[in-house]
Amino acid sequence: MGLGSTVVNLSNTKRLQIVWDTGVVEDGEPVYYRQSISVDSSITEQEAYDAAYNLASLSTYTISEIRLISTDSLGPID
Repeated sequence: MGLGSTVVNLSNTKRLQIVWDTGVVEDGEPVYYRQSISVDSSITEQEAYDAAYNLASLSTYTISEIRLISTDSLGPID
């Protein structure tokens, strides 16, 4: 195996990452909190977006950014 071998996708995992705006410090710089949540690999972008806003309804912080991060593990490895 190695260079030139046929690659196989061994697994796909997804994480929903929400960046919360938690306020500002004395000099006016924003303070952010990054939260990552493991989600099912079949989740769609719309479902992830809706999930983030459902969580936001339970928080006093506002959403600054939403990311759906997909990671593929490739093989085989010698």
